[in-house]
Amino acid sequence: MDLTDIPFDVPIILQSLRKHKNLQNPVGTKMARCLADNRDVYEQVVLRHITDDKVAIQSARNDRFLQVRTNGDCVFDSTRLDDRDLFTMETDVACSIYFVSCFTGNVLQCNDDHSARCENQNRLDWEAWSIVEPRTTDATRGSISSRDRQQLILALAQGDKSPDEVEQIVARLVHALLVLGVEQQAQDRSLEELAAAAFPALPELEKELDGLVTFGVVDVAPHHQDAIGNKWQLAKLPALVLYAAPPKENPYTGKLYRDAETADVRLLENPRKLKRVLKQAIPAEFVTELRGADATVKSFEKLVAAEEALALLVSKHKHATPMYRALATEFSGQGLSFAFLSREEEGAEDIIAALGVEELPAVMVLKSMTERVLLQPEHTKTYRELKGFVEPFAAHAGGDSGMKGDKKGRSKYIRFFTGKDFDDLVMKSDVVWIIEFMNAEREQALTEEEWKKTLAELHRKAGVVALGAVSCEKEAELCERYGGPGVRIFPLGLTGEKALKRDDVLPDTFAAIDEAKEAAIASIPDLTVRIESSAELNGFIANTRGERALPILLFTSKKTTPPMMKGLLFSVPSQKIKLAVIHDADEDVKKQFMVKSSASTSLICLVPTKVDAEEPASAPFGVVAFQKKTMGPYTYPNIMQFILQVLAQYPHPRDAKPEDAAIDLSSLDASSGSALVPYLTKQNMDNLCGSNKICAIGFFEDHVDTLTDPNSRLTKWWNTLVHVAAQSKQHREPFHFMWINGKCQKQFAEAFGIGLFQMPTVAVYSPSKQRYATNVGLFDEENASVFLKSVLSGSIATAPIGDVPELGEECSIEDIQEVLLGADGAVEDDEDLDDMLSEILSDEKQQRDEMEKELKAEQKQSKKGKKKHKPKKKKKKAKKKKAARDEL
Repeated sequence: MDLTDIPFDVPIILQSLRKHKNLQNPVGTKMARCLADNRDVYEQVVLRHITDDKVAIQSARNDRFLQVRTNGDCVFDSTRLDDRDLFTMETDVACSIYFVSCFTGNVLQCNDDHSARCENQNRLDWEAWSIVEPRTTDATRGSISSRDRQQLILALAQGDKSPDEVEQIVARLVHALLVLGVEQQAQDRSLEELAAAAFPALPELEKELDGLVTFGVVDVAPHHQDAIGNKWQLAKLPALVLYAAPPKENPYTGKLYRDAETADVRLLENPRKLKRVLKQAIPAEFVTELRGADATVKSFEKLVAAEEALALLVSKHKHATPMYRALATEFSGQGLSFAFLSREEEGAEDIIAALGVEELPAVMVLKSMTERVLLQPEHTKTYRELKGFVEPFAAHAGGDSGMKGDKKGRSKYIRFFTGKDFDDLVMKSDVVWIIEFMNAEREQALTEEEWKKTLAELHRKAGVVALGAVSCEKEAELCERYGGPGVRIFPLGLTGEKALKRDDVLPDTFAAIDEAKEAAIASIPDLTVRIESSAELNGFIANTRGERALPILLFTSKKTTPPMMKGLLFSVPSQKIKLAVIHDADEDVKKQFMVKSSASTSLICLVPTKVDAEEPASAPFGVVAFQKKTMGPYTYPNIMQFILQVLAQYPHPRDAKPEDAAIDLSSLDASSGSALVPYLTKQNMDNLCGSNKICAIGFFEDHVDTLTDPNSRLTKWWNTLVHVAAQSKQHREPFHFMWINGKCQKQFAEAFGIGLFQMPTVAVYSPSKQRYATNVGLFDEENASVFLKSVLSGSIATAPIGDVPELGEECSIEDIQEVLLGADGAVEDDEDLDDMLSEILSDEKQQRDEMEKELKAEQKQSKKGKKKHKPKKKKKKAKKKKAARDEL
């Protein structure tokens, strides 16, 4: 199921299509019920995307997850996820939604007693749900307005505001939020005073980052303790929460919200380190950096002509400064685009001369190559000056932003490919593609309704035929590669071993998609077996069952095999299934398999009723038939649901490959290690981490040449990842391991949420699904292995990733040193990250030792207290309060 447009992480209403009542957790019970259609806070739930098509249903009122029990009861009980809380989302041609329990395999339904239960595997009206909009929004999700940035601390919460409200920060800049738990005795002091007393460096840091980062403080003491763990996943207080990701829009309310990530609160004690971390967190995706072929006068003229208004920074630095990135982030979506040009680019001097720039840095806004306004260099020092310069142009250009927004919204349903992702997502996929190469006129006339109608028809008829588009105006090279505007088919073929492969594009060019549909459907490879006699049928069944595959029989009066049946065999790659087509079968054969003689079409599966390990072909079998009355017409989605239900009860997995020989970690040398964990570069990216691979990428800081030193820290990190890769291979995990220089490929690393301060680390990346997960914590064999296993099991959820930047050219050792430059080009004198990590680990060990001593003392005191009277207990209580006060 395509989950692209499902509104995750926002309050929604799940309504039963049969009962027209809404799923809810009523006050006074944990049982899930379907009682009313008020669409208020008691009926609001939140869908949490866990992994792939698995979700959890969480009550918006009390944060409890819907849990399925073995007797079919559904209860809002748990606050921590486990297998009983997970559902697989499915849909049908009517766009009804079904929630299949991952624990029992049964489907969520609303029965006549108004109870929500999971007690059968049907996909009928009783089990069908739809997502509707709440009539009222959650009262705890109000937006928060910012105060003057010149204040010491921006007070985002004052007693009556909850952590939910803090999550509604909508400013586009980076927010650093300090979370406190203020004691009763300290509540006569303001939050600003408490924060400044605990971390004296904050006032000066806020002045230095004025405009780039805003600071906030919130007190969670007035709220119940669950809020700490559920909202920000905080282990203890005080804590530091960063809002660095771009805002997202609630699809119902239109309000913006942002995802948070926690950072080590000890960074507040190291202002230089925190300053660098916050600067790195400022998004870079809103600035187009002109490099290589884009840094020529001709390319720049095209860029200016394509934009309504373009802000340009020309500088001697290699990358856009944090201040300029913050400016682009704040004005994104307001009709003003931002570009950056480094003077060191080969074609930069020609562009500088064409623009008449005499002094660097230079900031200007262009409406055309001749209509431009330049900001004097002396006014580029502060954020306020830059903002004041570009703001009038954003307001002037904002009138057209609605049109652009409409185009963006249309792209949710119409998949436009770029030259960058065409090979991976089209040429290396396992479906037939119809690609329309569009000129500007066709692109403008394209409608969402037309596209969705064609998609639905293709999915219903064939299932394995997909639809995509290429803009010839934006992707001229890709368009010309395949012959210019027109509709073309990219078919599948079969190898000599009957495995799928990508065939050459069909020679025909079609004027419209409707003309190409039949040719695309006809190109689906046919692996079905045509049966002409009873002897052939018996032989097919015996051979299939002997190979431990699931025999599927299609009885049809048609002379040709329906395309949906051809696509069926490619749709369940993890299972062994074989399909035989019997055309115009006689009555005796139909009777043998309990098929009505009058039926023109019938689909049955032959399932084992008794397992015989030695003679699987001779074991008795039963017949499971597709019931048209309950499952609907013979369409690809309905048939797929039927086959998956059968396989869920009678699995037929493909033969496992033989276990790899155990790897002796001590015998790994540099050559075998390089084969296990190669170095990722621009040239080998597609080969190492392309198509449907699951990549485990190590992000390290140092230059590849330092691997020659056996005592270097890069050698130590690399050896750690090599050992993890060897163990993963031994356990037959699906990861492909590699490593990359995160300093050199800084933008690539930042796409995975990895800054310089977070290396060394490892991230998991699926390029086909565009999802990732990054390890947080100490980088060693144990933690890295546990992280990878947790991603596989789903206990660590993956997140969607945006456009992953292309890898750049390799850096010299001198280039890597320049990455550490600050915004003004000066090297910041931060201490080594390893030293800071050692300090943190040392402090944590000291705290654990002290806690153990206190625990032993308390146990000793408790034994004495049994022999004495109660005053001793009061003393112990007072001591506990003091410890909490010291923590703040």
